[in-house]
Amino acid sequence: MRKPSIFDWYFGSTFAKTAVATLSGVLAVVLVVDFADRAYSFTGEGWLLNVIRLYVNLAADFGYQVTPGALVLAAGLTTSAVRVQGELTAYYSLGNRPGRMIASILTSCALIVTGIVLVNEWVVVGAASRAEEMKRNFGRKPGDFRAYLEQQRWFRSGSWVYNLRQASDSGFEGVSLYRLDPDFRLVQRIDAGTMEWDPAGRWRLSDVTVSDFDQGERSHAERLPTLELELPEGLGDLRIKTGKPRQMSLVQLYHQILLRQRLGLADLEFRHELYNRLSYPFASVPGALIAIRLALRKNRSGHVAISIAEALGVTLVMFSLWTAFRAIGISGGLPPAPAAMAPLVILIAVGSVAGIPEFLLTRRRVPTTLV
Repeated sequence: MRKPSIFDWYFGSTFAKTAVATLSGVLAVVLVVDFADRAYSFTGEGWLLNVIRLYVNLAADFGYQVTPGALVLAAGLTTSAVRVQGELTAYYSLGNRPGRMIASILTSCALIVTGIVLVNEWVVVGAASRAEEMKRNFGRKPGDFRAYLEQQRWFRSGSWVYNLRQASDSGFEGVSLYRLDPDFRLVQRIDAGTMEWDPAGRWRLSDVTVSDFDQGERSHAERLPTLELELPEGLGDLRIKTGKPRQMSLVQLYHQILLRQRLGLADLEFRHELYNRLSYPFASVPGALIAIRLALRKNRSGHVAISIAEALGVTLVMFSLWTAFRAIGISGGLPPAPAAMAPLVILIAVGSVAGIPEFLLTRRRVPTTLV
């Protein structure tokens, strides 16, 4: 395996520095725009401290979201900068090929993306959830998130259907349980004021009304002060995590998918997000390759300005692909895995073929003594 040369370190470090500067600039613009949009809702005692807390968390959340675009922009700017300064000409004069420089930049990009994925799991998912809660508490919202974030109330598991109206520390309050036969006819209904979990492995219900049904008609009803009941699920199984899937870690997503499948709840959005965790950030690598290929075009003028425009165009295509395939995936038009990975595959294909015709036309021999 070839050791990294001084050229590899130079191109990789130059890209990393440009990426940090670009990400900082893009993130600053996004935060300023968001602050201007929400400024009039920041009132009340201690609003300044709350705003600082909000934007510390938003910086982490927005930073993750804009990283792919910032890396694509940094790749184009890095390539244009070394070309304008004559460094690319000197690099070619020593017998080096473009592929070596491209590999150095893409390796640096992949390492940054790997770090971003880890930071997302350890920091961003929690920050995004806290920021969402803070935005809702400020009073001014673009929409009402309460219905989306409230605890799920209806679950189905085997022959049981649960209606759990209010969660408590040890269980639920305001509970209705329905037992169905194989033909989906109601056999029994149990209403209780509270349903608490016993560590011994049972549910303890209080203020209970048990109703039996025969052919859809109530045949018997009985009131009981307490009732112990064995159900397939324990307390942890019925604790469906609320909030947006992107505000959950990979472990939480996987657990929620299994739990939702078991309880008969929709899980398409969760499964799509699970695969999207790798597709979204790593799409910046083929996106950066496209931006580099565009920056290396022959007889190209206006290097820096054109690079910014080209990178923004590539970023627009990337986000358009993600948006389109996400809609297809969560609507069931495609399975979640292909829908989440399709943008990445398309960008890899475009990046792989971009620049090949020009490379073949401009290829020339280099004296072996200079290689």
